[in-house]
Amino acid sequence: MSKPRAFVNHIGMSLGDSLQAAFEWLEVSRVIQRESRVFLKPNLTWKEPIDGVTTTPAFIEHVVTAIRDRTPHITVGESDGGYHSFKAEEAFESHGLFRLREQFGIQVVNLSDGPSESRTVDIAGCPVTVEVPRLLLDETDVFITLPVPKVHVMTQVSLGFKNQWGCQPGTMRLRNHPDFARKILAIHKILKPRLAIYDGTYFLDKTGPMIGEPVRMHLLIASNDVGAGDLVCCEIMGVNARRVNHLRRAQREGMMPPFLTDVILNQPLEPFKTHRFRLRRSLINYVALAAFHSHLGTRLFYDSPAAAPIHRVLYTIRKNPLIGRLLYGRTGPPIAEGRRS
Repeated sequence: MSKPRAFVNHIGMSLGDSLQAAFEWLEVSRVIQRESRVFLKPNLTWKEPIDGVTTTPAFIEHVVTAIRDRTPHITVGESDGGYHSFKAEEAFESHGLFRLREQFGIQVVNLSDGPSESRTVDIAGCPVTVEVPRLLLDETDVFITLPVPKVHVMTQVSLGFKNQWGCQPGTMRLRNHPDFARKILAIHKILKPRLAIYDGTYFLDKTGPMIGEPVRMHLLIASNDVGAGDLVCCEIMGVNARRVNHLRRAQREGMMPPFLTDVILNQPLEPFKTHRFRLRRSLINYVALAAFHSHLGTRLFYDSPAAAPIHRVLYTIRKNPLIGRLLYGRTGPPIAEGRRS
């Protein structure tokens, strides 16, 4: 089996030219045929564009343009915000997807609205069941993920694997948080992404996934293997992939190369390692992290009669600047309340 390939470069003056160079390096012509049905999964973690949080509108447009030269059958989609936080159509509008639909004739789909089914696959010797849209199972030939590289208070990083969490159509997908690592690998195994194209215009540092420090990196990272792409991003960010639970498990499952020497790069990564990314958790992050890993905690804080009162109290008391800083750290409480994490 041939080694996976990864492309990294500064975007330069033209993102379109950079994408064409990446596509040539990755031999995308072998992946996308003239009649291929392509599905693009951006990271629309919030209903409005936020640097380092959501895939930028310009990046999505350039990817659509580059792929449209190869096939007219393009669908861009995302599910509603978790915990009923927002409708996907709000994010589609603000990120320019409806305009792209009018301009290029692409399809724009809310994955929460269509039919779905449960699929079971084996992960680490155990059956894992996830719900996925039938569109991705029966009407997609080439699945392409468009993540934003960032740190994440629950999963340590949010990269190519993590971006598929939003493919689950249910708005209460957070019920799956305690089994996140196995569930996200099951989704990957079922959907079989063919390309990962990372929007490195901004990376997110410090907190993530909704608040933090956007760092302008102006990079395009692309790979014909999600695991290889995530490994490259970790190297650029200064993150040890083996210390990230779901990435360590991905390596054990053969979904991620164990070493960079197992990836064919277009050029060395050293020039791109200009910022060391470090996760900084606040007090409220540690409370949420405990719930994230606990079925009981998840149910109490998000799926019980006590959930709404708890959140009302939290939203009220954090309006006090001192309490907000104590709970959320230097960045303060988030303006955006999206929960796709």
